[in-house]
Parts: sequence; structure tokens; C-alpha cells
Amino acid sequence: MSNLNCEEVLFIDSSEGGSITRGQLDLACRFCGLSVKRLFTEGKDCRLSINALELNDFQAVVITGQALMTLNMQHFIDAFKRKDGKRPPLLIAGITPDVDASILSMLSGGAVVECKSSVQTVFNGFYRVANKKSFARQLAGFDIPFAGKGAIYFVLDGTHGAEPVVQLVNQNESLIFPIFAKTMLNGQDVFFLAQSASTVSIKSVEGLSSRFVRGRFFEISPLIMFLRYACKERCWHSPGYYANLTIDDPWLSEPYGFLSYKELIEEMEKADFHTTVAFVPWNYNRSKKEVVSLFHKHPDRFSICIHGNNHDHHEFYKYKNEPTDYWPAKPLSVQETNIKQALARMAEFSRLTGLAYEHVMVFPNRIAPAKTLALLKKYNFLGTVNGRNVPLDCKAPQKPLFHLRPFTLDFENFVSLKRSRVKVFFPAKVVTDLFLDYPVLLYEHHGFFRKGPDSFNKIAEMINSIEPSIKWRSLGYIARHLYLQRMRHDGDYDILAFCRMLEIENKQSRDMTYFIRKEESFFPTIKQVTIDGEPCSYERVGSDLSLVINIPAGQSRLIDIEYENDLDLAAIDISKNDNRVNRLRRLSDFRDLTLSKNILGRAFTMIYYQHGLYKTGLKSLLIAPFRLIAAMCSAGRLYFLKLRKNNISHKRNEALKRHNI
Repeated sequence: MSNLNCEEVLFIDSSEGGSITRGQLDLACRFCGLSVKRLFTEGKDCRLSINALELNDFQAVVITGQALMTLNMQHFIDAFKRKDGKRPPLLIAGITPDVDASILSMLSGGAVVECKSSVQTVFNGFYRVANKKSFARQLAGFDIPFAGKGAIYFVLDGTHGAEPVVQLVNQNESLIFPIFAKTMLNGQDVFFLAQSASTVSIKSVEGLSSRFVRGRFFEISPLIMFLRYACKERCWHSPGYYANLTIDDPWLSEPYGFLSYKELIEEMEKADFHTTVAFVPWNYNRSKKEVVSLFHKHPDRFSICIHGNNHDHHEFYKYKNEPTDYWPAKPLSVQETNIKQALARMAEFSRLTGLAYEHVMVFPNRIAPAKTLALLKKYNFLGTVNGRNVPLDCKAPQKPLFHLRPFTLDFENFVSLKRSRVKVFFPAKVVTDLFLDYPVLLYEHHGFFRKGPDSFNKIAEMINSIEPSIKWRSLGYIARHLYLQRMRHDGDYDILAFCRMLEIENKQSRDMTYFIRKEESFFPTIKQVTIDGEPCSYERVGSDLSLVINIPAGQSRLIDIEYENDLDLAAIDISKNDNRVNRLRRLSDFRDLTLSKNILGRAFTMIYYQHGLYKTGLKSLLIAPFRLIAAMCSAGRLYFLKLRKNNISHKRNEALKRHNI
């Protein structure tokens, strides 16, 4: 039979009652964009006839260990021989020690001897991933931290071609347990996946959904590895791998604290990375010509996005205060005024400098409440990038897919991305982000470069070694390429967009048709959709915006969804007429440009922020240095008094010794 309009994955389970393996596979298939045909070996209305099954019509076949024990193994193996050509990869999943060892041996050609359990073993070690890029991708060759109790694992016979893909290893490597393995049988790839020991006690598929978080990534990643290996371009995948370093706060002055733009450009060339400046719009008219010139000369290395408006202590805070809040409430209307003023100031910044900026918002301090994200959509921002991708007044959605794909449209239908601070950088997060097709988004402040302009080089070089094809780009570029694509049955492509603007490049040698859809609330009203600046038609299909475009071989197209709003930049006052904000910005400059340069200044800054003095406002900023100096003088006086006392005591003892007293 033809599979042109059917499912890509065949899943064979023992019953319709549901299983943990079924729940995990459903999640992995949703993540990869694959459809599943389910068959069951038991049940009054659903009998499986292997003899009538065309297994080779599928891209991948998955069967549970329990279902295996109800089948005639020889018939099952013979079912793959019915057609000439390549056989679909087979995965036996959810294997536990009660699966007959002779079945595992038969399906592996003797490579998998048996499945065993070590339920009492407490692991404080790691997952070790085989160095096989073909199915492990960026995870290949890495050790990913793991802590847990118990292991269900395989005993493998290496002489029969057993190849461990993932193993559980303790800290001193005295225990090495294969949990995911690959073998070959009659020219067919066969994979074996043990059930995770931590899911044995789960009684329902619903229990799986409620417990899944990013920390349990390896409960699902072997299934994703297998599906990508089997289905290749038919799975959702990013058009590329991307990375970005953002430095928050600095304006274009040489140097800005410990950040020297002149020196940084040399290091970016050496280590091959890109830096975005999260620019505070209040600084729109303060740029120095030499730095502006540097940005003009190196648009491939430097870019600018928007960092709030005034950056005046949580200017995008809660709309109403709670009793425990330190900061005053910021009504939605005030936040809208700030967003509009930020855009007007950035427009003037572009006029004065000739530099472009990107409509990406990095909120100061923390991400805003949800309705503020709706304002960003209204004023045609591309996205927001922050330490959290969940708005200040919201909770993370209780759905597993949210943790697997941390760019989301769940809040006001506006894309929110998550970034990490360089100081808490660790390779395991980078490899998992890249494996999940998520861009590597890192950020810091000027103080990170206190030890030198090359402070980021080793990290950039490490990221480049993990994924040699990675592209360091601006946040705007990454937002425009924030979509997933997959090959259709007819050879054309589906596109799943997350940003209002997307750039699609046809890298094929023939003309391609792209079927684009984007989840859309249609609020605010769409003003127009354009392709390379020319208006085009689109359809509203349920909660999706849908359009179809043809792109000739080797060409690209820019699709832009523009929303209606009342923005009139010329009518917006961009003057700096708030004395409180002006004082705060000047004091922030004093902190970054002066205090940061000496040890006493850095000590004061650390105390000011770590002990919460900043929460009491500008008066504390003025009083705190005197308090610090007084405390240091008092401590010094006590130290010298103690030293003097000890010295007097020592002289007295020496005198007593000389006189034999």
C-alpha cells in the first residue's frame, strides 16, 4: 500500500490501555512532527495480523517489550522481508527484565544477551553518549550529569556487534550500564531501549505528562534520536544552528567600564562570535563617533537591540502591588508609554548614528507581565529574550512540550525566548539546547570582561567545537530564523513559524513550495502580510495563519506579518525630563565607569546589590559609601588595636624571659 497520505511511524503495543512507552513516544512524535499508526496485539476488537502488515511502508517501527512476547517472532522478522529495498529501522522500547531474553537475543543476532535491573543502586554520575553523530548529533561523545536511584540495563555481547548508544555511569566508572543500544539484523538497524527505572512506578500516561521536566530529558531523548535517525528530513528541524552573546546596559562609549569595543572586535574575529548590545534607549543621543564607526565597519560582529526604556528599577513591573513588593506598581498604560518612547528614542538613535537596531526586547531586571508582551506584539517587535520565558505574572504551562522547546507562543501569542548567563555556563546545557534545535543565547554585563577582552573566547570556541556549523548572529537574525521545517511526503516543505517575520532560503537545486503556518490570535488586527515588501494573501485556518509560497532554487524570501497600531513616532516626546531617572542613569554610569575600576568601588557595588540596599532608592546609594567607609575604618581601628595589644604583650614576654622571671 502507499504511505503518501498515511502515518510515518508504526507503534505496536500490547493493549489499548496505554503505557509509559506509548506516552513517551507520543511526546517524541509531537516534538518531531510525526504521525503515528497504533496497532495492538491484545484486545477484543483490535487483533494484530502480522502476515497482513506492510511494515516497510513506514519510516520507523516501534514495538514495546510486552507486545513482543505475544507475537510469533519468526513471523514478525519475516514481515520486514516482504519488499525489496531498505528496511525501516526498528526500535524495541520499554524493555524490562521480564521480557524473555531469548526474544532479545533473536532480534539482535545474539548481541543483546538479557535485560537486568539494579533497583538499589544509587547513581550520582552521568549519561555517557556514544560518539556517533549519525544518531546522537550534538550529544555525541558527551557525559550528561545524572542523579537517581536504580537502573534497568542490558547485558551486551560485543562480539555480535552490540553498540551501546547511551550508558549510565557512576562517578568512579565502576558501574557502566547500557540503557540504549543499536544492533544489526539481516541488514536492518535494530535499537533496544530499556525502560527508565524512574518511570516503573508510574501507572498512567497522565502521570508521565505531569512529571516531565527538562531535568528528565534522557527519559525522552533516545526516542528523539531514533525518530530523527529513521525519519530524517521528515522530522521538524531548525534551518540552522545559532548562537549569540548579549551584553546588557552599555552605551556606545569607548571604553564602557571593562568593555572595550576596540579590543572586543579583535577577540570576536579570533574566536568567531557575535555580540549584541542590549541598549538602553535613554542613551539615544550619547554615542561616541569612534564606536559608531566601529559598528558600521563590523555589522557581522556587532548588533543592537532594545533594553527597556529608562532602565529605572523594574520599569516593567507588576500592574498592581502586593504587600510584599518593594517596587511601585507600573500600570499597563505606563508600560505602553515606555515602549512607545523607547521606539521613538531608538528611531532618533538610528537617525543620529546611521546604525540599525533590532525590534527585540530584553527587559531590564526581569521579564514583564503577560499583557506587556501583547503590547510588544502590537508594536511589531520580533520577540523578547530574557532569563525566563514565562511572564512575571504567569506560571509555566503544565505540558511536556513546553520544556522540550523553550521558545513559546503560549503568552499573548508573542514569542518569548530563554537565555542563560555566561557565569553559569556549562557544556551539558549547550549540547542539549542544540540537540533540541534551540539557539544558544548567552548574556553578561561589562564587568565580565574585567580579566580581559578575551574572557569569552574559550566559551565561544567550545560552542563552535560542539557544533562546527553554528552561526553566531544577532538576536533579530535568530528571531527571523525561529521556525521549524520538515519535508512533506511530496518533497516540498512544511514551515512552523514562531516569529512574525521569517526568512526562508531554498537551498535545494529545484524550485520548492513552502506551506507556512503560524499560530495566530489575530489580535491585534493584522495590517498586512508581505513577501519581500509586496502584499500577499493569506488564510485564517482555525487558530493558524496559513500561506503558501514558491521559492526558486537558491533564492530566499522574507515574510513579514505587520499588525495595526497607533504608533506615531514624530508625536512622541523623547526628552529626558524626569529628574529621578536622570539621576539614576548618571549614578549607574558612575557605578560602571568609575566605581568598577577600583577594589573599594567594586566592594561597595557588591554590598549595595547583594544586601538589597538598592531597594531603598537613591538615598541609600548616596549614604552607603559613607557607611562602607565608616565600617572599614572601624574594622581597621579594631585590627590595629589588636595588633598593638599583641605587640605589647610580645615585648613584655620577651622582657620577662631576659630577666628570667
